Amino acid sequence: MSSVSDRSRELDERILQELRDDPRQSNVAIGRKVELSEGAVRRRIDNLLAAGHLRFTVEVDPAFEGRTSHALTRLRCAPHLIGEVMDALAQMRELETVYLCTGQFDITTVGHFTSTQELREFVTSRLGAIPGVVEMQSELVLETVRPAAAGEADRDEVKA
Repeated sequence: MSSVSDRSRELDERILQELRDDPRQSNVAIGRKVELSEGAVRRRIDNLLAAGHLRFTVEVDPAFEGRTSHALTRLRCAPHLIGEVMDALAQMRELETVYLCTGQFDITTVGHFTSTQELREFVTSRLGAIPGVVEMQSELVLETVRPAAAGEADRDEVKA
């Protein structure tokens, strides 16, 4: 027989799966599918949010904003300045994500730019000016594949 915590975790996982499948569905609709009341679903979602297990975000397609050049940039940093470099990168609107990594490069960024010229200026003028950045390597993304929950991949091909 399942313990209460196992049952609770199973319900949370079912709610999370419903949100992955359709994050815009109502708590009433989720409740119908997982056999809980709207209030119970709302409380569980609130608890997941408070615990940091769930985040809601809005993702705007960068191409809609004219930022069609998608690039990865890897940075090698002076070890004692990695934190400061991360803080500086976190303030840059062009960057979607900043990762602290292991390996040859300490940081990998994902960014979107209006053109390769804007990327060039960003790398040379903005990234190159951050104290502690020792080496940089940038790569243009040609295509993105996002695995879908239902098994159908969503492909974004860069239009030249």
